[in-house]
Amino acid sequence: MSTDADLTTTINYVTMQINRHAVTILILFGTVGNILNICVLTENTLRKIPCAIYLCWSSVSALVFIWSGLLTRVLQGYNVNWPNQNPYMCKIRLFLLSVSWAMAAWALVGASMDRFLCSNHSAIYRGWSTCRTAKRYLIGILTFFVLLFAQVFYCFEASVPNVPVACYGRDLPCRIFNDWISISVDIVIPSIFLAVFGTLTIRNARPRVVHPRISSIQVAIASNINNNNNNAAPSRNNDRNLTRMLLIQVCIVFVLDLPFGVYRAYASLTANVSKSTYRTATENLTYAVVILLVYFTHSTSFYLYTLTGTLYRATFKRIRDRCFNRGQRMH
Repeated sequence: MSTDADLTTTINYVTMQINRHAVTILILFGTVGNILNICVLTENTLRKIPCAIYLCWSSVSALVFIWSGLLTRVLQGYNVNWPNQNPYMCKIRLFLLSVSWAMAAWALVGASMDRFLCSNHSAIYRGWSTCRTAKRYLIGILTFFVLLFAQVFYCFEASVPNVPVACYGRDLPCRIFNDWISISVDIVIPSIFLAVFGTLTIRNARPRVVHPRISSIQVAIASNINNNNNNAAPSRNNDRNLTRMLLIQVCIVFVLDLPFGVYRAYASLTANVSKSTYRTATENLTYAVVILLVYFTHSTSFYLYTLTGTLYRATFKRIRDRCFNRGQRMH
């Protein structure tokens, strides 16, 4: 018995340290990274590219998601649990968290769809890759998710016992509904869309060898076509850079978000089961680790983009040099 009690104490201590330190580091990295993302993606060289609009909205949503979800984890590490015990704070926080998580995921879906459209060989499909389409899509999904998660104000309550976090569904129907909404809307369906459109984009990017019969008229305008292709080369390079950046983030989101969906379903189904202190401690530790994985995907996009995107690095370097020169002039 004493061995189990000691092990439980150790597990609780590890969970507390994760909430105190690992989560704090993730908040700092995520906040700095997403703010830098917004600065880079709103630069003149990128702001008129539809994919950059999607990624910028994803970063803004990720900022809200990080602070609405992780701040309470840090406070829990210091045994401060009032946001989850206050009924108003509980509902508002969960509403912001739910909408922002969905927006961050589906903005990436929009970016993946845009990469497919702009890389398509059909001019009709490429015509849909516009800033106007991006803005309409983002406003549309924001409206949809606000309406979808309005039920949070009814379903969630503060100080719910025997669950990973005190701010939780009030009863089993609410828990099952919200868990399946989270699993499907935030994880499974976006992952399917990301995988499908990522695969289609890669297929579009493959070079095609075409041997057309060239007429005299085509020969006459060949020089003009070459000039247009040379002018379009920077745009194609930008597209390839953004596509590579996005596909890498898609893979990370797909792998790291799935454990959370599995655990949420397990937590809801066992909420009314009597649990030992050892089992409760183990589940709390598992939840703390799973939470880190989910928020990691939305906290490291800036660092991934910097490593994988030459256009992104060049834009960031230009902003950094401009700020540095401005600081020198002020001194």
